[in-house]
Amino acid sequence: MSTKNTKFENFKSATAATLRAIAGKKGYDVSFNANERLDRPTNPQDEATSLPLPNEDLENTQFTRGAADAKALKLQHHTAAIHQQNAPMDLTARAVFDALEQARVEAIGANQMTGVKDNLNQTLNEKCVRLGYNRLQNREDSNIADAIHAYVRTQLTNEPIPTEAKKLIKKWKPWIEEKIDDGLLNNLKTNIEDQSEYATLSRDLMAQLNLIAADTDNNDAPPEDSEADGDGTPDELDQSEEEDSAQEQDGAQQIDASETDDTADGIDDDSEIENADSDQMMEGGEEESDDQAAPDMQRPDGLGSHPESNYKIYSRAFDEIIDAEDLADPEELTRLRAMLDQQLKNQQGIVSKLANRLQRKLMAQQQRSWQFDLEEGVLDGAKLTRIITGTNVPRAFKMEKQTEFRDTVVTILIDNSGSMRGRPIAIAAISADILARTLERCGVKVEILGFTTRAWKGGKARDLWIKNGRDPQPGRLNDIRHIIYKNADAPLRRARKNLGLMLKEGILKENIDGEALVWAHNRLSRRPEQRKIMMVISDGAPVDDSTLSVNPANVLELDLRHVINWIEDIKQVELTAIGIGHDVTRYYERAMTITDANELANALVSRLEKLFELK
Repeated sequence: MSTKNTKFENFKSATAATLRAIAGKKGYDVSFNANERLDRPTNPQDEATSLPLPNEDLENTQFTRGAADAKALKLQHHTAAIHQQNAPMDLTARAVFDALEQARVEAIGANQMTGVKDNLNQTLNEKCVRLGYNRLQNREDSNIADAIHAYVRTQLTNEPIPTEAKKLIKKWKPWIEEKIDDGLLNNLKTNIEDQSEYATLSRDLMAQLNLIAADTDNNDAPPEDSEADGDGTPDELDQSEEEDSAQEQDGAQQIDASETDDTADGIDDDSEIENADSDQMMEGGEEESDDQAAPDMQRPDGLGSHPESNYKIYSRAFDEIIDAEDLADPEELTRLRAMLDQQLKNQQGIVSKLANRLQRKLMAQQQRSWQFDLEEGVLDGAKLTRIITGTNVPRAFKMEKQTEFRDTVVTILIDNSGSMRGRPIAIAAISADILARTLERCGVKVEILGFTTRAWKGGKARDLWIKNGRDPQPGRLNDIRHIIYKNADAPLRRARKNLGLMLKEGILKENIDGEALVWAHNRLSRRPEQRKIMMVISDGAPVDDSTLSVNPANVLELDLRHVINWIEDIKQVELTAIGIGHDVTRYYERAMTITDANELANALVSRLEKLFELK
């Protein structure tokens, strides 16, 4: 073994041994993976963990050491039962709660060991570089959980802000400190060793940031599979005067905070809100005649979120259907595509093999065959001898026939919510890329779409609702963003770079699945092809904090169920879905669930193979 390889293996062994020592787990299994996510959660009950693999030249080893220290400290100081007992159900709030707990365990180690502090800072620097936070221009282009983690940890340790994290914290610090009470951070610091008390204080902090309801009733969000009656609301309508006042203040702050985003989008906030007054409280997807912003969002009358009421959309004035290339400049798309290819360098070979398997199956279905013993056609060479000898001359002609293969188009609809960030969204993008290439070779057109929202926790629609007096149960209160990564008629070579956009951190926000399915279905149903297939890739139930906070708790989930039933009943489009760590079989008739994003490529190929076997 060469000296370089010896040093490399020694480093891995020493890092693994250090992790076990800090964690107090002697026999703990530690592996290394080049594609390991920086933010992959560590479960103290697991018997193994994975660390980012350093390069063979052992450059920037502090990054790997810091990742090891972060996981070791969580294994040592974190109790899963306490965390789960206090964790909110909402996905965004849960991510912030997890970030606060990770900041706690890292701060304990950083305060005790200087070397650990340096390693953790280097890992935070690397994370900010990879996510583009060191070049951050607008707060809305970053993730609140990452910002809370960085801000709170530096507060708990009283350390200087790591270089590459300065822009991230600078953008978020005024917003955070404006909302939270003086002394709350000191209380967190005082109780850093008491996980239970720290969790309670964390919920107080999140309530002040308006991420969850105050802990007086301690039920800020319902379970994802809740089938509760549509009359219930997560926030009671008879709130106190103080709560209303607090919400109004928050609304005003949201309007202020959205000014930067508005500037980037080229939109004048005041004129938009004024023009949108007449669009509020539209039901069942019925737009007023002068609203042509989203013609693809029509849905049939009576398709509602629950039997007593149609699904409501407060305003569509700020919704967006946009091409991917309009959300980033060409240079950024090139950089993001290179980042996507780099992240999945090892995965591409596996996906390509699966795609080739699918191509062979599809080409076999389009295979040509021959009819023999015909009176006319092409001369059959196998019977040429008999013709020459003149003995028993048979019908010596043959004719080629082509097996019927229906003209087909496939739409791949990808959940672009914040919970997909990291490896899941990267694998979804590369799988869609390679499948599109494969299907194109077989004469099958492919459209790749994504769905998310333009803002976290409500956008201009929520601002308009606040301005107009907060009508009860207003319906959907966020601005949806539907992204066209690849049009069905465009060749993949033109759209290949667009798929890298999914790695842009500010793109992935919240998910309103029902409306996304209506949009994708209506696009697909207008296509001229004989056969239409839609594949949905998602990792969770529909979630939009702004909508769920002032409507029935299951309004989005019920709408999704009704949309799926509608699509499956009218049978214009064949619908199938793949859930990543989320059981989608309870929604879709044809569906499968995978436990890890690494299984996605195989799942996509398997679903397509089964669909093509059906016809």
